[in-house]
Amino acid sequence: MSNPRPFHGLLATLIITAIVDWPWPWPVPPRVAQAMSISTERPAHTAEEQNGTGSALFQLPTKMDEYDVLEELGRLTLASMNQSVDPCEDFYEYACGNWKQAELVPARSRNNSFLNAMQLSVNEMLTKYLKNTTDKELKQHNAEAKAKTFFASCIRMYKDMSVGYKLLLDMEEFTFNLAERQQSNETFDWININFMSNYGMYPLLPLKVHYDTESRKFDVLLSTSGKVLGNSDVVDIKNLTRDFKIERDEEVKQIEDEFELAVSFESNLTMHAKRRNQTEQLSLAEFYLQHKEDALNWTRYFEVAFGSARNDWLIQNTIANVDPLVNFLQKTELETLRNYVKWRTIVKFYYIWKYEVSDKSVESSCREHTGQYFNYALLPWFIDNVYDADRRADILQLAKHIKETFYELLDKYTWLDDETRSHAKTKLRAMDITVGYSDEMRHRDIIDKVYEDVEIGDNWYRNLQAVERNRARVRMRSVNKAIIPPLMSTRDVNAYYADFLNLVFIGIGISQAPFYHYKYPPSIKFSGIGNIIGHEMAHGFDSYCYQFNYDGKKMNWWTEASLRNFKERYRCMESQYNKYIFHGVLTNGTLTSGDNIADNVGTRISYQAYLNSYGKLDGDKKPIPGLELTNKQLYFLKFAQTWCTGKDDASKVRKMKTDVHAYEEFRVIGTLQNMPEFSEVFKCKWVRI
Repeated sequence: MSNPRPFHGLLATLIITAIVDWPWPWPVPPRVAQAMSISTERPAHTAEEQNGTGSALFQLPTKMDEYDVLEELGRLTLASMNQSVDPCEDFYEYACGNWKQAELVPARSRNNSFLNAMQLSVNEMLTKYLKNTTDKELKQHNAEAKAKTFFASCIRMYKDMSVGYKLLLDMEEFTFNLAERQQSNETFDWININFMSNYGMYPLLPLKVHYDTESRKFDVLLSTSGKVLGNSDVVDIKNLTRDFKIERDEEVKQIEDEFELAVSFESNLTMHAKRRNQTEQLSLAEFYLQHKEDALNWTRYFEVAFGSARNDWLIQNTIANVDPLVNFLQKTELETLRNYVKWRTIVKFYYIWKYEVSDKSVESSCREHTGQYFNYALLPWFIDNVYDADRRADILQLAKHIKETFYELLDKYTWLDDETRSHAKTKLRAMDITVGYSDEMRHRDIIDKVYEDVEIGDNWYRNLQAVERNRARVRMRSVNKAIIPPLMSTRDVNAYYADFLNLVFIGIGISQAPFYHYKYPPSIKFSGIGNIIGHEMAHGFDSYCYQFNYDGKKMNWWTEASLRNFKERYRCMESQYNKYIFHGVLTNGTLTSGDNIADNVGTRISYQAYLNSYGKLDGDKKPIPGLELTNKQLYFLKFAQTWCTGKDDASKVRKMKTDVHAYEEFRVIGTLQNMPEFSEVFKCKWVRI
């Protein structure tokens, strides 16, 4: 990369906080609407262990000339179709009926979805990059080298948990002489023990730095303790001692006694603090005044936690009365408290270690973890290989066309009155669309600065402690900072709309072949990635997000008449989707309402945007070699094939009961039933699809 920009203060500080502070993928808030529902189940084997790699379009980075790209797209499209079916009778079967048998579909994905197949291709590309390295590369002190070293250490050491366990036991907080510490410092008490861990574990009176979507800043959350060790589903002490290779009877007995003591203490701990019915929200200065009569010296509590705390910090307090908890902790021996914090820390890491060894694919597991901790370290390389400036500009141009079309269509909705229409236009005009990454993320000097304090070596367990320690340290420095936490990895084959930001995000992962290619004809671009852009824009006006204004604030901007008309329409759509049945199971049109609206509106506006931009000139042309379909027909076919899946019936039924997205077949059927444009293009006299 030539002429990188210098590392600047405020911008760089915000970037560092956002990058390091949260694991990847960051837990998406419940109301962040995603376009897709992709299985999080990891494959049991790596790609190399599978037979059948499928179409070359799935092999990233795709390096074919324009004609080869179009020819291969035609072959894959035809291979997935069941052309024996009348498209007017069952369009989903027509589009996706041969997905499970298609040789051009990678064998590993024939029992899964099209989008999952893409995700596995992205994952495979990342694994190859992490594996293929030289000693010279690893000796460099940059972020990418640290990511590769972390991956290599994971591959070598992932099974021997006893190494990690011994490292934890050797930590200074678990080995110092408690009596000496008390004698040398009269104020050493349970508060010090609570903040003893370097890994964000503050379990006696829990404190968490978390992102508040209303203020768009990080604040401090005080909460009651919950059961972790006492939950039998969480940890089995017999399995733990086995995994830690503890075999001597006396040592096993000591650990069992320690653990039993910690569980007993936790049971008492959780009884001494009750949750408020409504969270108390105060500045720290107001909090001090409000709670000056508490049994706890809150000033000291926050000083031990942060070193120094500012009076304007926002405190979210969920504890009804802290006095019983404080009295209990003051009466408990410090060694008992330290033992509990120790076991909470051990169990925290045991979760992570078990997650690694539970998967049959070591490479898949280690790649996933490396991607979580070093996501931004890998981003410049990822951009360079699969997402150059031309591709990003192309998708941003698609988004521009779709947004303009949506804006124009608002004038045609006669059920909206002028006042509400004006507010809707304001919201749409203010809606930000981010594609792939912010420009700063291309600069390796900034990325290197983010990870400069993280030392990565040969020992994976020590490396894991280092990245977790760094994350906890930066998290505690994030209070009152106005930054947007990452809601999704850029490599995820997905997209989202964030209501509290009025923001659409389209990931790099979904902007790949065979879903998107720079050389695809406009009909395919608009029906593929364009449809996803329209879907996410439409989420801003769905059956939940309609409550948020142009600035992401929850407030009513609808007149009574327009709101009544809107609710009548989306309830009518709920009724439509409630009638779809699969193996005797009815769909839940209320559960899937938001995404049904986004599917219907997004498909309509992206199709109209295509017609406005290109369709009136080339809609009846046949752009794909070997595929006797016009551009307009291809639009609907590509839309349907986005949702091709070969999952078994049991998986489909489970999804229908729990997923906020309709089952893939009904996403297609429900949308096209509401589009007379589809019937016109395929010359359907009567559409049952």
